Amino acid sequence: MRLKPIALFIFLDTTVIKVEEILLTNWYRKPTFSGRYLNFYSSHPLKYKINTIKGLVDRAVLLSDDRFHDNNIKIITDILVNNCFPKPFIESHICKRIKTLKYRKNSTHNTDICYKKFDTSSVLPLPYIKNLSENLNIALNKCGLEIIYTIPKRLNNLIKKGKDKIDANHKTDVVYMIECNDCDATYTGQTKRQLVTRINEHCRDIKKHPSNHSVISNHRSTYGHDFNWKEPKILHCEKHRKKREIAEMFFIKKFNNNINLQRDTDNLNPIYDTLIHRV
Repeated sequence: MRLKPIALFIFLDTTVIKVEEILLTNWYRKPTFSGRYLNFYSSHPLKYKINTIKGLVDRAVLLSDDRFHDNNIKIITDILVNNCFPKPFIESHICKRIKTLKYRKNSTHNTDICYKKFDTSSVLPLPYIKNLSENLNIALNKCGLEIIYTIPKRLNNLIKKGKDKIDANHKTDVVYMIECNDCDATYTGQTKRQLVTRINEHCRDIKKHPSNHSVISNHRSTYGHDFNWKEPKILHCEKHRKKREIAEMFFIKKFNNNINLQRDTDNLNPIYDTLIHRV
């Protein structure tokens, strides 16, 4: 019987259809859904390809009402065929997965079912090499080791992100150096904000009362010098605040012409001084 929905809603990966007083669900795919999955002839472990079928069957069956299952299975078959999966292979693993799901459904209230806890201590990650890893897996399984394959050649190694390069002055989470235009004095600092924002703060600090001047403003007012505000040097990039502060102390110690206050390096043990100057 053809359904005549009164209202249609999209929620996560399901289409919710209201027919009179009944709500029905069906597997939903975005209009931009490409149907592109792991190609059967790609150099990946066979269980990855089997899991692709399992994942699709789970979505098509568990997210939809029984009356939509046949049509969804046909859609899955077409998707997998387009990704070069052999038809007998598809049908075999679809049937196996459907039987598993039916068994789980019928055994929902069976208290005798127990789930094996995954023991990470016996897991060994190894790169997958076709025609070699399968034999190695059999041998290691006899030793009680579970193999998890890693794929060294991923798509993101070939396709790089197409983002525009960020201008140095607009970078964040950096350790930077400002150089004096009139002598060899330098100042080293760190900031999580855009570098240009912090540099502008240093530049405007001279407008404060002399009692509140920073070491940069003291240098400017004492010697009549000015700093190269337009071309600060980025010494290091680090998102983690504590690591960034350690890097800042490292560079303050490294350069002898720094005008930073000595307390800027109080948290860095003096035992590192000799090592830092040799780097």
